[in-house]
Amino acid sequence: MQDVRVIDFPRLKVVSSGPITTMEEFENFDRWWSAIDSKDYITPRDFMWYNEKENYMEWIFAVPKDCYDFGNYALTEFPGGLYAAVTSKDTEEDCKLAKEEISKWINDCKCFELSTPGNDKITRYTMSHIVTPRIFKKKMGYHLTDTFVPIIAK
Repeated sequence: MQDVRVIDFPRLKVVSSGPITTMEEFENFDRWWSAIDSKDYITPRDFMWYNEKENYMEWIFAVPKDCYDFGNYALTEFPGGLYAAVTSKDTEEDCKLAKEEISKWINDCKCFELSTPGNDKITRYTMSHIVTPRIFKKKMGYHLTDTFVPIIAK
C-alpha cells in the first residue's frame, strides 16, 4: 500500500473547460491553458474530474492573478478543502487501485472521513492530475497521476 497524503487546497479562481465530450474539446482546452505562462504559480494547477451532478468530464485550470483572457471558458471558483491523495500510473486499472487504497485508508482512519453531501456543505469530486512531464511518458511509456479524494476531518 502506498502512503496516503492529505492535501489542504485553498479556495482558487479557476477556469472550467465545461463538458468534455470529444477529443477536440479536450485538445482545445489543453492548448488554451498550456499557452498561459504559469511557471511561477501553484502546482499542481490543473485537475480533471467527473462531474457527477452534470454527468460529464471537466477540466479546471487555476489561473494566475494576472490572467484576464479566459478564451471562451468560464471563470469560476474552486472551493478547496481537504483531499486524500495517492500517486499511481495513469492507467484505468492503477487509478482504480489508487482510489481503493484511499477508501481503505479512510475506512481505517480515525481522523478523517469521506466527504459526502450529508457531512460537507460543498459538493466536491474525486479529481486527478498528471504529475509527470511529456518527456517522462515518451521515455517510460506512461504517465504518473495523483488521485485526490475529497475528505473532511472527523
